[in-house]
Amino acid sequence: MASTPLQAEVKLAREAPAAARQFRSGTLRAAKVERYALTLSLAAVPISIAVAETLLAAAIVVRMFRCLRGETRVHVPRIFRLWLALAAAEILVWLLSPSLRDGWGEIRHLLLVGSMFFILPALATGSERFEAWKAVFLSSVLGSLFLIGDFVSRLVTYRREIAAGADVSFYLRTGGLLNNWMVYGTVEVLIAAGLLSFWFAFPEQRRRWWPVMALNAVAIMLSMTRTVWVVVFLLLALELWRKRSRWLLILPLLPLGVYFAAPAAIQSRIKVSMQPAYFSNAERIQMLQVGWRMVLESPWVGIGPGRTEKLYRSYLEPSDPVPKYHGHLHNNLAQMAAQFGIPATLFALIFAAFLYRELRRAARLAQGREQAFLARAGQLAWIGFLAAGLFDYTYGHSLALILAAFAMLSPLIAAVPESITNSEIFKRP
Repeated sequence: MASTPLQAEVKLAREAPAAARQFRSGTLRAAKVERYALTLSLAAVPISIAVAETLLAAAIVVRMFRCLRGETRVHVPRIFRLWLALAAAEILVWLLSPSLRDGWGEIRHLLLVGSMFFILPALATGSERFEAWKAVFLSSVLGSLFLIGDFVSRLVTYRREIAAGADVSFYLRTGGLLNNWMVYGTVEVLIAAGLLSFWFAFPEQRRRWWPVMALNAVAIMLSMTRTVWVVVFLLLALELWRKRSRWLLILPLLPLGVYFAAPAAIQSRIKVSMQPAYFSNAERIQMLQVGWRMVLESPWVGIGPGRTEKLYRSYLEPSDPVPKYHGHLHNNLAQMAAQFGIPATLFALIFAAFLYRELRRAARLAQGREQAFLARAGQLAWIGFLAAGLFDYTYGHSLALILAAFAMLSPLIAAVPESITNSEIFKRP
């Protein structure tokens, strides 16, 4: 059998100790830069989109360089084939769209997910991916502290407006360092999926990590974002049910306890959110209706990616109020069907279903607690991402896509193809 370029390098390295040391040193440096850049990129997700995407780009460039040198190779999980079919369907619709420029944002998100398939093997072992999750947990503390401080600052600054009966969400809701509360909400749901999985997988480490859990919990409550409240509660219930915990029996009392312990502003937000006539609730219903009209008008290829905001008003009745923000339809399924049509949406649903099947398989075959944690975190991230997508367009946030791809793909990418690099090249001659 013909040897690969990497195997030829290994053979040469064994025959020439000096060359081996030089090759080993250069490969180690490149692999470390790649791994550290990716880990720091993931850690930056709760803090800054600019930093996260810059570091991710750096990691991708290093990995491309290593692939060209034959130090590693491209390997992807089998779910990648289904993702390619989905990508092809979306790109075809984009090319048929009246405006390629309007749809570039959606294609950029597609390429972002594709790049995560390519770069994630840089974290070649379960331990490295586990450490990356810990880095995300630690950086989430900074994001949580900033959000809490921002909430308190706004509470003081706008105390007169709030006392006068103004909508508290208008003055107090914040996305912390991420600015936008919708972006923060999706990212926080994914972080909560990882934290809950970690909490139940490693009970002996709870004493060390409880401040991280507590700060994230307080930030979730003060974020005033209903999607986060509902979805995190769902994820907690699922974990307690999986563990057959007796705490599940009193879990329904948790919302009541939080309500009575929360500041008056949070109580006001909860009360008004339960009213069907509340403007945010009415807007979401209207958006679903608009999305349905878009699908009926163009069921095969949709109205074109990125054109929702431009065409939204044309699907309203003259007497309908126009939402202040209507850049998307606040629902993954409605947005996907409206933009790309029914066939592409079916591809997306099939991909999501098979992705969960692969995550369940990874959980069943997991060896060791780290692998089991990665698989469970991926499952909860999948559930949280889709559940949040019932109330927001979670697929439209770059930071959420980076973290979601990491969470859901990490358990599916085997470390075997990297084993040559780790066990052969780095072996002492």
